[in-house]
Order: sequence, then C-alpha cells, then structure tokens
Amino acid sequence: MERSVLSFIKSAKRSFVAALIFVLSPLFLTGSLHFTDVTQKYKVGGASYFGSHGICWVDINSDGLLDIYIKNHKNSGELSVENLLYMNYGSTFANEAFARGVDDAYPFGTHGAVFADFDKDKDFDLFSTTTYGGISPSFNHIYENDGTGYFQDVTENIFPLQDRDAFSRGVAAADFDGDGDIDFYFTNPLSGIDSFNPQPSPPQQLKNFYINNGDGTFTWDYRGIEWNGFVQGVSAVDVDQDGDIDLAEAKWAPPSTIYLNDGNGYFDKAGASLGLPLSINVRDNGMTFADFDNDGDLDLSIIGNNRIALYKNREGIFHRYSTMSTSGMKYGYHCCFGDFDHDGDLDLYESGGYFYQNDGQGNFSFVSINISALVASLDTDDPRSSALGDFDNDGDLDIYITDRIRHNVLLRNDVDDSNWIQIEIISDQTGGTGGIGAKLRLYEAGHLGEPEFLKGFRELTGEYGYLAQNMPAAHFGVDHSLKYDLMIEFLNGEQRTVSDITPGHKIQTAYILPPLDLRGEEKLNKGLFYYENIIRLAWNANPGNSSITKYKVYKIEPWRKFIYMDEVMANIFEYVVRNTNQSSERVFAVTAVNSQNIEGAPAFVTIE
Repeated sequence: MERSVLSFIKSAKRSFVAALIFVLSPLFLTGSLHFTDVTQKYKVGGASYFGSHGICWVDINSDGLLDIYIKNHKNSGELSVENLLYMNYGSTFANEAFARGVDDAYPFGTHGAVFADFDKDKDFDLFSTTTYGGISPSFNHIYENDGTGYFQDVTENIFPLQDRDAFSRGVAAADFDGDGDIDFYFTNPLSGIDSFNPQPSPPQQLKNFYINNGDGTFTWDYRGIEWNGFVQGVSAVDVDQDGDIDLAEAKWAPPSTIYLNDGNGYFDKAGASLGLPLSINVRDNGMTFADFDNDGDLDLSIIGNNRIALYKNREGIFHRYSTMSTSGMKYGYHCCFGDFDHDGDLDLYESGGYFYQNDGQGNFSFVSINISALVASLDTDDPRSSALGDFDNDGDLDIYITDRIRHNVLLRNDVDDSNWIQIEIISDQTGGTGGIGAKLRLYEAGHLGEPEFLKGFRELTGEYGYLAQNMPAAHFGVDHSLKYDLMIEFLNGEQRTVSDITPGHKIQTAYILPPLDLRGEEKLNKGLFYYENIIRLAWNANPGNSSITKYKVYKIEPWRKFIYMDEVMANIFEYVVRNTNQSSERVFAVTAVNSQNIEGAPAFVTIE
C-alpha cells in the first residue's frame, strides 16, 4: 500500500515549536504539497546488502521515461558490489544493470558516477568510479551507450593506462577545456587515504582528469587541482559566469573550496577570494549551487558537520547569511533545490528527509506537521544522497533518497497541477545531448532579458553536491495563467530563445534545431528491368538554424538505434531510400550539420 509521507496545506498561517533546537517560523502557504512513498509499489528499494550512496536520474534508452542508477558501496569485504539500474517501464521498474553492462561490480563498489554524452551521439554514456578498499586494481571505468541503453566498457581508451588505485568520491562531467566535447574529473586519485585525519595533507599534484580527445580516447591528466586531503562531493558549474565550467569540492580536513577555470581547462584555487571560510576539519559533504533569491546568479549551500550553510552571491562574492543546524536530526549528506510546490521559487530538500520553504528571497523556514512521523515513514537510518526527477511525467519533481544501511526511498510528488514548465536540451553546442553547462532564464512573455520579469534561472549540470545527478532537464514552477519566454545561453556563449511557452508542457529544444516537416512517401519504381520499392524522404529547412552545410540521413532500428545511411548538401531537401522492405514499419531520421561540423537534433518520420 502506498504511504503518505508528507502532506501540508499551504493555505493558513501556522507556527510550530520543534523539540529540536529552534522554533519554526510562521508560514504563509498558498497551495498544497503532498508526497507519497512508492518504494514498495515500484520495488526500487535498493540492494539486499544495502550500502547505497549516490543516485542518478537519466533516460538510458531514450524512451521518454527516467531510469534510476544507484551507486553502491560496501565496507564488509564484498568482492563484487553491484550498482543498480532500475529501468522505467511506466507501471513498473526492473533492475537491468548486469544485462545492460553497467553493474560495475568491483570490490567495495562505487561512490561517484555521472551520465553524459561524451561521444556526441545523442545518448547518455557513463563514467563510474571504484572506491579502493585494500584490493587492487581499483580503477575507474567509462561505459559507452550503444543508443539502445546497452553499454560497452571502453576504459581501455584512457591513456596512459591506469596504474594507480583510487579512493574516488565525487565526479564531474563537462567540457572543461572548451573544445566541444565532454571531459571527466574525479576526486581522491590515490589509495591509502585516512579520511578521518583532522589535518590537511601536504599538497600532491596527481592526475585527476580524463580529457576527451574527440576520437574516442581520453588523456589522463593533471590540470592544477592539487590533492591536499579527503574530498567528498564535487560540483561543476560556471561559478563566476565567464563562460567556462569551474569546480567546487566539499572536503573534510582541508577547507572546502572553489577552483576557477582559466578558459582552457586549467584551474586555480579561489575559495578564499570568493568568500568561503578557511576553517579546517569541518567535514563538509556537499556543495550545491542554485539561484535561491531569483536574481539570475548562482548562490551556494554547503552541507556537513550537522549544519547547512547558505551563501548569497553578491557581485561574484559569496556571503554567508544563514546557517541551519541539523543537530539532533537524522541528517543527510546532500541538499536538493527544486520548486516542489510550483510557487515560483526554489525550496530546499535535505536528504535526511527535511523540507525548507523559500519565501522567494532565499530565506528558508523548516516545514513539517509532525517531525517524528515523517522520520518514521521515511524509514531511513543513514541517508546519504538524494536527487530530483519526474519519473511519472506529470510535471512535478519526485525524489529518490539513498541510505547506507537500510533500503532507499522513492517519493512521488502529488502536487498534480499545470503550474510548471520543463525544458530539455536534446542537442547542445557539443553536438551531444544533455546541455551540461547551459544557462536557462525564464521570463514573463514579452519581457525577454528584463531582470524585473525574470521568473527563474537554472544551470544544467551532471553529478553535484554529494553524489547526486538530477534529471537532465530544467524545471520551473510558474503561474499557469501566464505565458513565458525562454533564453538559453550555451557554454560557447551563443543564445537561443523560445517564445510564448504555455505552462504544463515539456519543451524540447536544441542548439541546432531539427529540419521541419520531415515526411516520407513509399512508391514502387517500375522504371527499371525489375520492380523496386523506394521511399522518398523530404523536409524543409528550419529558419531557426544558420550556417548549415549538410543534412545526415539515418535509419532507426528498434530501441532508437541510429544507423547512418548518407548525407546531402544543405541546398538539397530530399533523399531516396532504395530497395526497402514493404512488409515492416520503418523509421528514419534527418539531422542538420553546421559549418563547425556540429550535428543537431533529429527529426523523425515513420513509414507504415
């Protein structure tokens, strides 16, 4: 039976006195929010031996449904700690990690893992770490998606070959060097770490990047981020808004810090100059960036040591303005920010099971009707990470929570309204999918670019905070009675706009848009010495594109596997497929390619 986990009516002024460490402030609530625990219904509680740390929401097989990838770790001598891949079939989920090649079953298991399209073929590949626990080798792995949601281990394409065990925790994926493809970063690139050492270690210059060479290979490299003590989570965003991806690390003994990218994929430590404290032995677990106060830049939360510290971004410097204690509570390791109630601002969910309501200015109030009942219904003992995704495609943000020593929890959001917009970038400036690094600003319609009409700012990222990856789409809570305009700024600085968006819909857009009106006509060619069945494909140029040099034509096999057929010049808008089979349904796709050889989003046509 489904269990109601959290329900509060946002229509009255309430105040609570918590038997913890503070008095909850009065809340003026305007709608209703209701979550239901559906873990047992969908059978997604995790491995029987427990040990879950991280979570990724991602559509593995491009069927429009979000799947769940669970990163497991076990200290008790397990020699084959499998990660889980729950494939979403609408009414059910099924663990298919082994069958699809991503169980990543190595001694002691995985902490960090991230999905990103490193080969630019419009599907999500996987970078997964292995955590050293005394058994060698303990190497990281890269898995390539074949387009149907099945993976091949391509770790051998890392050069030089890995020869060092790693105690990896957080990871990141982004185009760090700005050359048009996805690179990978991982923390703790060495073994033998004493994570509980209260003092920072002497700095070491260790290789901790896999730089994508664009030909299917990676170069294992050092790019300026020294290791000086145990690192937990890592986040990759454009902190200083200069058009490249920076890195932030949550650390235990050394102070957590930010590394700024020089634009070429080399990094300099800048935490102190950006306002972060220099205290040691604080034991932070995750750093999450989001626009709390809706002013168009990224603010910061740092979680760890029984507290959540909040920093507002003021002209590029972070100023701590609030600290919320989690002492006495069952605290988690991660903070998620999402508009759970669709009131237009980002609320805070802490993976221990606690919600904080945003007043619209970045001031958060703790929200719960009955704290003890919420804890009991969540039924977690050692919650670690959590991540946000709309697994049932109803437009709101659902939550998956991992637990190290008990089963995981899936919470379905039942807000059930049309006060939302979701934006999915199906092809970005790399030619791949996911839009990592893209900045999305939503405005009231007719006021594009006017700060006073900004309704939300999001930046798309991969793994962030403590081992979490949200769905690869931007979610906004909005007023359903209005229309909206969207500005997308890609990592290379180019912008695209979408106008007059009606709430209650997911919008798919791209750096290079699909051709328009792709159509197919089947004919019997009798002009030869024999009869030949042909299909004539035709399309129109998309006026939203520029500098198109050619079009590529694909045949689509089952499970959306793209089979390249041919290409035509940009002034040709048709293609003839010869010797086709009349007896089966056929699917074709056409993409536009620009002068930089970046391939855009596909248009599809089905021939019955």
